[in-house]
Amino acid sequence: ITLVNRNSRTFYSGMLPGLISGKYTANETSIDLRRLSEQAGVAFVMAEIIGLDTLENRLVLFNRPPINFNQISLDLGSEVALDKTILQGRNVSSVVPIKPLESALSFIAKQDCLYKGDDSSVFTIVGAGMTGVEISLALRQRWPKRPLLLQAYSGQPGLRLRRALASLGIEVMSSEEAIKGPALFCTGSQAPKWLKKSGLPV
Repeated sequence: ITLVNRNSRTFYSGMLPGLISGKYTANETSIDLRRLSEQAGVAFVMAEIIGLDTLENRLVLFNRPPINFNQISLDLGSEVALDKTILQGRNVSSVVPIKPLESALSFIAKQDCLYKGDDSSVFTIVGAGMTGVEISLALRQRWPKRPLLLQAYSGQPGLRLRRALASLGIEVMSSEEAIKGPALFCTGSQAPKWLKKSGLPV
């Protein structure tokens, strides 16, 4: 048995808001996959999966030789559905999707250093579904005074949530308004794109 994962640890998503808000540490919310694999008596390969060859029974990896398999179980999670037009002309380092979690958490940690209590430094969360609202509330705990904007489509979020956000100083902005400054994208989920070419029924 071989476990393949992009990173050597994985985060428990149910504790992610607590991690972002500062209630938990990364060690408290993550699972050490190398240690887990060792304890379970299975091999661990740290690599990014970019494809699946169902004819040759091979798992295709980024910058690594493929892995042959007899049986395979996929637990892939999802990717953030990004609107490429929003990203045009933007510095990619200032616009980050919430997934993969590792890069999003690194981005938020860098914002800690850049913010330094400057109340004019606006941060935007894009996407006002439950993920966007939840992340907004977590960031408010992390940055009690930083100006936070939540960019939403018309009708999002509901009235009660808008009132709760307003009471915490989180302003809801229209999806028509331009995003200025750093932004975290929580704009819905989609399956990894390579699945469509895998030959599996999707």
